[in-house]
Amino acid sequence: MSGLTNLTLDKNVVGNLTSLYDTTTMETNMSLDDRMSLAYDDVESSQFEFILYGIVVPLLFGCVTLVGAAGNTLVIWVIVSRTKMRTVTNILLLNLAIADLSFVFICPPFTAYQFATQQWPFGNVACKLMHYLLNVTAYVTVYTLVLISVIRYMTILYSSQTIHICTKSNVGLMIVGLWVLMLACNVPVLFTHGRITYGDQAVCENYGPEVGRGLFATFFVFAYLLPLGIIVALSIAILHHINQKKPTMAGKPKRKSDDKKRQASRLIILVVVIFAIFWLPIHIHLLVAYFGTLPESKFYQSLSITWNVLAYSNSCVNPIIYNFASQDFRGAFHSVVCCCCDRNVPDLDSNKSTVVTRAAYLEQANGGEMKRLVSTVKGEEQADSADV
Repeated sequence: MSGLTNLTLDKNVVGNLTSLYDTTTMETNMSLDDRMSLAYDDVESSQFEFILYGIVVPLLFGCVTLVGAAGNTLVIWVIVSRTKMRTVTNILLLNLAIADLSFVFICPPFTAYQFATQQWPFGNVACKLMHYLLNVTAYVTVYTLVLISVIRYMTILYSSQTIHICTKSNVGLMIVGLWVLMLACNVPVLFTHGRITYGDQAVCENYGPEVGRGLFATFFVFAYLLPLGIIVALSIAILHHINQKKPTMAGKPKRKSDDKKRQASRLIILVVVIFAIFWLPIHIHLLVAYFGTLPESKFYQSLSITWNVLAYSNSCVNPIIYNFASQDFRGAFHSVVCCCCDRNVPDLDSNKSTVVTRAAYLEQANGGEMKRLVSTVKGEEQADSADV
């Protein structure tokens, strides 16, 4: 994980610190034309790095932070404020949104600052905490997806035996346990990172390439390969089970709950697939960086920033997926946005609400009497088992 924030920065810092000595040594053996060419290349390189790291990176990372903060805050508000949305699956998606929100507040802003200034003025403790929390939130994100897949597997294959296990209260305890476990497992990160000084420059990074290789290898296996392998295996088992049950289910009438389950399944599959796609390039990039040699061209420097942005953007796209893949989320988002646009319009409670037409409301605003149509009580039971 440390490679996401340090890899390009480390290369630039070391390069800048050694360039003065290299240039001075070379100039003694160069002609005037060669010296002028070298000076021109240095100026051009400095301009490129200023534009890329001083302008493009802060803008892109800033957009990631703003979009991620807005989208995940909306998801959290929708699930917390509406009883109808508090299904088992949505409680897990709530935890995913909390982890993503924490990630976008911690990683992109501080990373962008280091890229732009090649400095870490926030102290040693802040450096250690940043990398620690980055790893914790990243692990919580991926293992929340694993937990969702496990509960889907248990519910679909062993619904009668696991109905008392996959309840909202138990899932809440699982989420708390997940955070405690990840907070404990990532304690070593506190001892592998710190504020390191190179001459007059202080940066926040891991203690040496050997430490970096070990950290990344661990992160790659336990935060990408292993969880995705578990999710794929469980998904294959679920599909196999569904295919076996198709002949016996053919004669059964189609129920509304079946549509919701299929909708939830599509949503979860999309979230997992997007996670795998968005994180794959940065993992390949870091594999080559720590165990091989990266290209040094300006094009690849720009490409490496793209890989970082893509990985960070994974924490922004889930609310968009929910909007397109889930009718319940889409309706809840629309309701919240409309209420924010017109705060004078009464908000409708999710369980007991007085239905008020907008025309009647506008009539009252013009001096007429508000028409209350009918008070409806929605008697839909919210099952304590996962709605998958």
